[in-house]
Amino acid sequence: MFRALIATSAAAAAALLLVAVGSGANNAAPTLRGTVGPGFTIKLTKSGKVVKALRAGTYRLTVADRSAQHNFVLERERGAERVVTSVPFVGTKTITVRLTRGVWKFYCDPHAAVMAGRFAVGGAALATTHAVADDRGGHGEAEPGDDRGGHGEPEPGDDKGGH
Repeated sequence: MFRALIATSAAAAAALLLVAVGSGANNAAPTLRGTVGPGFTIKLTKSGKVVKALRAGTYRLTVADRSAQHNFVLERERGAERVVTSVPFVGTKTITVRLTRGVWKFYCDPHAAVMAGRFAVGGAALATTHAVADDRGGHGEAEPGDDRGGHGEPEPGDDKGGH
């Protein structure tokens, strides 16, 4: 009788352990992977795909920093930033981050103009911006002195004769 009780208790403990281990696997934070370098490259992926949108929540972020000239910074736009790797660091770092609703960006601080990305969290809208690199002031509209007359009308000195 005593042996049967011990065997039943051991089986129940083993079943509880399996349930605890199984439910713990479901509660694990999803993994994001960041890379910076070599060269002027920076990327953030989830399951091998470039991150464009995520659900709000806790994530495990592993960053492979492959260059002493770069770093990896994660920032909520108009919010707090988290420096994951520093400029002289080369190697891999893993952190846990809580991403809240909004637009987030990741970048290399010394080279943010050419090494950056953005993604939306929690259904936030990720506005697309297109830089216009031309001689029209960068806004797609004519400005004084651009030989287009502002709104299709000639201006003094624009070689269209003015009125």
